[in-house]
Amino acid sequence: MIRTENIGILITGAFYALFAGGLLLARLQQFKTLLLIFKTRRRLHVGSRAARAGALDEHIAVLLHTVFKRKYSTNLFRSVSGILFLCMLFAGLQSMRLSAALLFALAVALMPYLLLRIRAETIRRRGSREGERLVAAFLNQYRIENYNVCETLEKLVAKGTEFRICGRYLFKLLLEIRNAGNGEKLHRATEAFARAIDTNWSRMLAYNIRLGAGRGMNVSPGIEDILVQLRDARVVLEETKRLNAESSRIITFFVPFLYLGLNAISVRFLDLSFPALMRNQLGTPEGFTLLVLIAMLFVVNVILIELVTHQKMDY
Repeated sequence: MIRTENIGILITGAFYALFAGGLLLARLQQFKTLLLIFKTRRRLHVGSRAARAGALDEHIAVLLHTVFKRKYSTNLFRSVSGILFLCMLFAGLQSMRLSAALLFALAVALMPYLLLRIRAETIRRRGSREGERLVAAFLNQYRIENYNVCETLEKLVAKGTEFRICGRYLFKLLLEIRNAGNGEKLHRATEAFARAIDTNWSRMLAYNIRLGAGRGMNVSPGIEDILVQLRDARVVLEETKRLNAESSRIITFFVPFLYLGLNAISVRFLDLSFPALMRNQLGTPEGFTLLVLIAMLFVVNVILIELVTHQKMDY
C-alpha cells in the first residue's frame, strides 16, 4: 500500500519533470545551437590533430624521399624508432631509475630522426651546390629549344651525370609535368621539386618553370636573375667554408679518436680488463649516463658544425 508521503513525493517529482520539460521545449532552439557549437568545436579539434599528424608524416616522408632512392614508409621509420626506445628503456632500467631511463630512451629514439635530418640536409646542400651549373645549363638549353620548358627538361635529364642530386628531381618533375592536366597538378609538381632541394633558388626556378610550362611565358629574364645571384652566393660560401674547415676536422675525427684512446689507455695502464671497462660504462648509472651524454653531445656538435660549415649555396 502506497503511503501518503510517497504520493506527495511522486506528485512533486511529476511537477518538476513537467517544468523541466516545458523549459526544454521553450529553449529547444538554444539547446540545439549549443549542441551544434560543441560538435563543431570537437570536429575542429580532431581535425587539427589529424592535420598535425598528417603534416608530421609528410615531413618525414619528404626526408625519406630525399635520403633514400627506394621508397620507405613512415610506418617503418616509426617502428624502428619505437624499437630503439624499448631497447634503450630496458637497458637503462638495469642501472637507473624509471624517469632517467625514460629520458635517455626518448633521446635515443630521436636519434634516427636527427641522423635522417642531417643526411637529408647534407644531400640538399650538395644539391644546392649544383644550382649555378643547373641554372646556367637550363638557361642555355631553354634558349636553344626556343623557350620550350618540357624540351629543355628532357635535354637536362639526358645529362643526368652532370647533376647527380638535382638530376633525379628533374626527372620526376618532367614526368609529373607531362602528366599534369591542370594548373593544380603542375603547381604540386613544381612545389615538390622546390621542397626536395629546399633553397630560394630552387623555389624561384620552380616558379619560373611553372610559368613557362603552364602559361607559355618567356621566363629567361627571371632565370638570368637567379644565375647572377647564385654567382654572388658562391663567393660568400667559399669564404665561409675556408674559415670553418679546421673546427670541422677536430669535431669529426679528434673526438672519437680521443674516446677510443682513453679506453685503450685505461686497459693498458690502469690494469683494467676490457669486460670490466664495458661493465663500468654500461652496467653502472654513472657510466651509462656519461656514455649517453657523450654520444648525444657528439651528435649535437656534428649537427652544429654541419650547419655552419656546409651551408647551402643560396641567396
